[in-house]
Amino acid sequence: HNLQAVSQETQRSDTPPHKHQQQTYSAHPIFRFVIQTSDRSVHPYIHQTFKRTHTHSRTIMIRSLSQSLSRRRALWSSACRHSLSTTAAAATTTTSLPTFGNTIHGKEDRLLVIGSGVAGSAAALIAAETYKIPVTLLFAGNIPDDCNSYWAQGGIIYRNYDAESGDSAESLADDIHRAGAGLCQDDAVRKVSEEGPRRVEQLLLNGNPYADVPFDRTSTGELSLCLEASHAAPRILHYADQTGKIITQHITRAASNHPLISMQSQTLVTDLVVQDDMCVGVHTLDRSSGSRDMELATRGVVLASGGLGGIYEHSTNPAGFNALGSSVALAVRAGVQVQDLEYVQFHPTSLFIPNESRFLLTEALRGEGAILRDANGRKFAQDFHPDGELAPRDIVARGVFDELQKTTKHNVYLDITHRDRDWLHSRFPTIQSHLSQRGLDLGRDRLPITPAAHYTCGGISTNLDGCTTLKGLYAAGEAARTGLHGGNRLASTSLLEGLVFGSSVADFVGHNEQAAYLHDEATQRVTKLLQSRRRSHQIIEPTHIDSVSRRAIELLRQVRRVMWDHVGVVRTPSGIATAQEALGDILDEASKLHSVCPTMETSGARDAASAGNAVALACNENPKSAGAHYMTHDFLDDEEQQVAAAR
Repeated sequence: HNLQAVSQETQRSDTPPHKHQQQTYSAHPIFRFVIQTSDRSVHPYIHQTFKRTHTHSRTIMIRSLSQSLSRRRALWSSACRHSLSTTAAAATTTTSLPTFGNTIHGKEDRLLVIGSGVAGSAAALIAAETYKIPVTLLFAGNIPDDCNSYWAQGGIIYRNYDAESGDSAESLADDIHRAGAGLCQDDAVRKVSEEGPRRVEQLLLNGNPYADVPFDRTSTGELSLCLEASHAAPRILHYADQTGKIITQHITRAASNHPLISMQSQTLVTDLVVQDDMCVGVHTLDRSSGSRDMELATRGVVLASGGLGGIYEHSTNPAGFNALGSSVALAVRAGVQVQDLEYVQFHPTSLFIPNESRFLLTEALRGEGAILRDANGRKFAQDFHPDGELAPRDIVARGVFDELQKTTKHNVYLDITHRDRDWLHSRFPTIQSHLSQRGLDLGRDRLPITPAAHYTCGGISTNLDGCTTLKGLYAAGEAARTGLHGGNRLASTSLLEGLVFGSSVADFVGHNEQAAYLHDEATQRVTKLLQSRRRSHQIIEPTHIDSVSRRAIELLRQVRRVMWDHVGVVRTPSGIATAQEALGDILDEASKLHSVCPTMETSGARDAASAGNAVALACNENPKSAGAHYMTHDFLDDEEQQVAAAR
């Protein structure tokens, strides 16, 4: 409004423009940029107003600007950044610019990242290193590599630059679309296919200040690339069968060593802090002390704490808090849009040992020739798909599930005994170590398997920058629904998605003009919160904590049982209705327990029930089978259901 007033006053003036005033005014570099910039579509009213005020005195111009720019700081700063980029395009770091108006100089002027896996670490590193934004990285474990990314066995997609391989961005995009049952969002697929190799090189191969991961190499020193199911070319980087472990160790170490990134362990995020329809922080619970706090941030909050595979009775996800759907639950409680939650991917080959947690037998085993057999040794994979063991995961999972229903005894096995034993031990040392402790051997034994919940294809709805439907809130990695996976995830896309979209969130926060405006809004809201902030202390008797925690653990068991029995590999309308009723009751009780006694156990049970309820609701609203979401009719008999499930 002040700029428009200057314009109107200038238009009314009968004073002719003075040549020396025009020259002095135009000589100022910032003013010259606004007059000369060709990008009038971004700031047209500023451009035209500056042009008109060419005829007025520079004193009036500066006085009016000083009154208006405190409210337009973000818009002005983005214009300055654009000007600097046009004159110093080769610069690789962000230049600090003067800001106007109130600014928080304390720890709250930061980006909060929830989750220390690949997506969270990528977001933190790009924000800190490229844009010099302070980052606080919160995670539930004792150490940063206590996360789901650590357990990825197979590998990460790169690019096979050998012309004979036939690999390309287009080839990878085709594979992702095919695996996703035609439900993938094409712009997300193209983004990952095209940007993926560059992000792998930047964050995992180039070293300081990022990571330098010692992936397996060939005898000639070239990066070793393997083939996995549903891939048209060998394009998978790996480190034996510990790819997630080695990547996580190196990228979290890089984040820990960065001077602008602070790590906060044993921290559970229990709820988002929302002020006037904007996320400005999180409520936290310290696992070690039980104390509660509120962490505020003017740069936004990134949810990157993984998926919800752990809410199932059979799951490849590790025990603990990481896979209980905390990010989805936080979003649901805050009214943030979630999407595609019905597409929970079940890995077809997890090791089945009674009374033990399921253990992942990587896709790479089938890529190296492992065969699915029944108890009689018969190969059955081609019964359900021409590609057999290399068919998309959802199809293989239903084929294994169907075979398991045929007898009361366990009758599905994974067999790779035809490969050299020593080679198997060197290629899959983690798996062999786990098997050895149970008297099994890759080169000798057929391994009993069952499908298990593995990956969340849906999640919190985001755009390609990681923005959610709540201002100031971002999501990346398995927590997010980017549209990349559609109805079913292609093998080895998860780590790559985390790198690409975690980096994109940081790029948006650090360089986008809209994010600069959001920073200004958040600063005002955080300032008000700090002025009115009151700390509360609640003393809870240890005996009460114990009894409540035991009940919360039992509620979590109930969630897992309900999800596996009624929202599993094959679903029915009546089963979904049963699950919704049961999960609603569990959620009510878990929420009450958490309100009176906030602990890790009550928080986990509440999040799991909330996420499970959201999955059941999504299944109920989508009766159409596709990808990992398979619905069958209640009136089919057992045999018909089995046949339908295997298709």
